[in-house]
Amino acid sequence: MKLKLIRLMRTIEFLFLISSAGFFITLFTQHSKLKKWTFYFSVLFLILHICIENSRWQMYLAYISFVIGMLLFYQSTLKKWIKTVLVTFGILALVLSTVLGVIMPVMKFPEPTGPFSVGLQSVYIEDQTRQEVLTKEIGDYRKLKLHIWYPSDHKITEPKRYMDQGYAEAFVKSKNMPSFIATHFNLTKTHIQKLLPITNNTQLPLIVLSHGLLWNSEMYTSIIEEVVSQGYIVVGIDHTYESFLTEYQGKKIAWSQDNIDSMNKGLDFDYVNKKMEVALNGKDSLLRNKATYEIIQHLPYFKSLDRWSNDISFVIDQLEIMNSDHNGFLFQKLDVDKIGLLGHSWGGASVVQNASVNKRIKGVINMDGAQFGRLIDTRLDVPLMVMHADRDYKSFFTPNFYVYERVAKNDFFLVTIATTGHANFGDLSYWTKIHALTETGSIAPERMTHITNELILNFFDTYIKDENNDMIHNFPAGDYPEVSISHKNKSSKSLTKK
Repeated sequence: MKLKLIRLMRTIEFLFLISSAGFFITLFTQHSKLKKWTFYFSVLFLILHICIENSRWQMYLAYISFVIGMLLFYQSTLKKWIKTVLVTFGILALVLSTVLGVIMPVMKFPEPTGPFSVGLQSVYIEDQTRQEVLTKEIGDYRKLKLHIWYPSDHKITEPKRYMDQGYAEAFVKSKNMPSFIATHFNLTKTHIQKLLPITNNTQLPLIVLSHGLLWNSEMYTSIIEEVVSQGYIVVGIDHTYESFLTEYQGKKIAWSQDNIDSMNKGLDFDYVNKKMEVALNGKDSLLRNKATYEIIQHLPYFKSLDRWSNDISFVIDQLEIMNSDHNGFLFQKLDVDKIGLLGHSWGGASVVQNASVNKRIKGVINMDGAQFGRLIDTRLDVPLMVMHADRDYKSFFTPNFYVYERVAKNDFFLVTIATTGHANFGDLSYWTKIHALTETGSIAPERMTHITNELILNFFDTYIKDENNDMIHNFPAGDYPEVSISHKNKSSKSLTKK
């Protein structure tokens, strides 16, 4: 139990809590020297904790407990009942701080295993062929911020902090939670450094990342670090007004609540629910498929998914220009014949839609995105992997089974990972043990990261790098009992399970 607590908490704050608890216990004994030394140690560890680790809100009750301890240490003539009340409150405060520190720890991402360090540069682009429809500003064009993570041969000396500059607070605010509960996010140091020199290797494969609705690209750091360390360039798009917060040339841009509300405005929920009932429990596949098709056509999600798909195409256009720019850091670094797409949730549906019309894409991965939008009336000619969270799909409606069975004309992998939730395909499970707060399952975050990265790299190594001949046989399924994979190859008509 003690070792588990140390792993979940930071070392010095753990020692501060232990020494403080020891001090309160000595107040019930006659060992004055022990009382003195436990108090001195708690003072020392508190100073070291604040100076080295920095304070966090989960520890505030412990700080109050320390003040109480000081009072008890220097005021030995207090009445017995007052002393008893103060000691009781102090111990309770320490216990509560420990609980909060464990269920909402300072996040620590796994060390990347690849041969490269991870550098980061951010750029701004503007598509002057598209008016920005999510703002009332006249003459405003679609503006995007890109995060470009790339391999480097240099060691990291100044790691970037995670979700700093108010981004974490903005995220929890977008989820209608108090902003203070994310103020400790930036205590997490990533395995990324800004402006690190890019590797001398040329012609690196490219992965374009599209985040979930009201997320942003940085919330997939545990995936990005590993993928880049293995020799890929990852470019994350922050979809303006549909990310919880982005920034364009110093101006912070929050999500558009009007746009979020309009997505379901005027929606006939009775009609949708009736169709979902048929799609799940219809007498035959024809009725179920017809109902699913009608739901997709009825839901007002086309404009947003079209906008995100157009963002992706424009980003790739701009990256090809950067690849030809003699003065840019990406000059001749991109292998534009090896481009893959990776998306989560809304971004997952967007990348698959884009891959159906963008001939430059060699492979695409959808992490738990419901495939609404116009993909149903097209075809997908590139390899596809879809990762699903663990649900009872006999009672949970998703259009994915019908859509992909209909449109996927190349290799198609359908993966389900046991004990996972929708938000496990990102960093949120590192934040808290309260799964209901983050829409995550009970799978350990480090385990989920390892599984997700193994699947992503196996797929992209096969279809983007062309290093593997057979993705399904190269994936070590025996090591991952949580993973269920079904595969439909180009020539088969049905999914086969592994």
